[in-house]
Amino acid sequence: MECSICKKPTIKCCSRCKTRYYCSPLCQKKDYANHVLDCPQRSADILVKNAIGDKLPTNKAVLYEYGFSNFFSLHDKSMLLGLYIGLIVHLNCNASQIHSWWINGELPLNIKKTYDDAGVNSGYYQWFLKNEHMLQGLHKYEGEKSDKSIADRNFAMARPYLSEHDQTIPIQSLSESKYNVLLFYIIIIGGTIPRIELKSWIDFGFCSCKFGNDYLEEEEENRLGDLYQELIIQKGCMIDEFNDAYISGSIMDLLRKKCGSSSSWLSENGIEFHGYNQMVKSVYLLKQYVLSDSVSLLPPVYADYGFMNCRTEDEKRQLKQMFRKLIKTPQFDLQDLHRACLAGKIFNYVKSILPNEVVKANLLKNLYPLKDLE
Repeated sequence: MECSICKKPTIKCCSRCKTRYYCSPLCQKKDYANHVLDCPQRSADILVKNAIGDKLPTNKAVLYEYGFSNFFSLHDKSMLLGLYIGLIVHLNCNASQIHSWWINGELPLNIKKTYDDAGVNSGYYQWFLKNEHMLQGLHKYEGEKSDKSIADRNFAMARPYLSEHDQTIPIQSLSESKYNVLLFYIIIIGGTIPRIELKSWIDFGFCSCKFGNDYLEEEEENRLGDLYQELIIQKGCMIDEFNDAYISGSIMDLLRKKCGSSSSWLSENGIEFHGYNQMVKSVYLLKQYVLSDSVSLLPPVYADYGFMNCRTEDEKRQLKQMFRKLIKTPQFDLQDLHRACLAGKIFNYVKSILPNEVVKANLLKNLYPLKDLE
């Protein structure tokens, strides 16, 4: 073979794709800007970036190929991330090594060898020794086929909570509200909480939780998730009963009835639940929009929180960043912002929390307060 740059004979190739040949690191560096666009990124490369950034993976292939999809609870997923952080950040394993271990079916074996050789006996490694079997037999992510296998496995966990009749019919035949509840049960039984992009994040109270100070910034949301686990798993609440509460807007009453003292903090912390197709305060839609990069700007948020005053996309981005900063501030309160919105005093509220923030008062004007029509 010949070098892709200088055409000299060589047997050295790109370690990732094995299709591009180089005679030296210098020629490989010269071709980097072009080749990086064509060279497929391995899951191991993404995993390394996640580990260095201390962030749980969101890429489907990484989740599937490196074992995260085999665990249901957020705790176990976090422990697995910690194991990889130790491997990559502290024990200096690179993406090529990890990819090689995975492709040869020897990932658990080499994780154990690397930790043992380094004499590391961390809590993450102890957790791994108890769960080593969960990283056996990992294989390539195959898109819809892999997604279906995960979905089938997850549905099997929630199926017993359906009535005998509903277990005999296709999922697609369930009413929309019951289908929403079924998906929520799958999330909760799996030990996680709804992603911010999901409707269940708003309908089932997570939107009203305070922004946390844990590393996932979901401290109060996780507490609510634990309460739902108690309701569903420990108290055995069936989907029909939960769906009735969802339709009638009485989820709070259901939690109080079934969980008793465990639910006392809900009212104290202003947790709000929404019934099926019930109107939602625009402040919750604002929170969803500014804390997520994949949620669209909806008309209520556009009108109520100043985005209609933005003349450019850059102004919209700046306003979104300002609200994101506001929500992440410890003194911030969603209900106070909602009241400020209805009073037409968003600017005053923002300045009371972020006194040094540079923001124009005109940018935060809205249609409120509405004139009394009586």
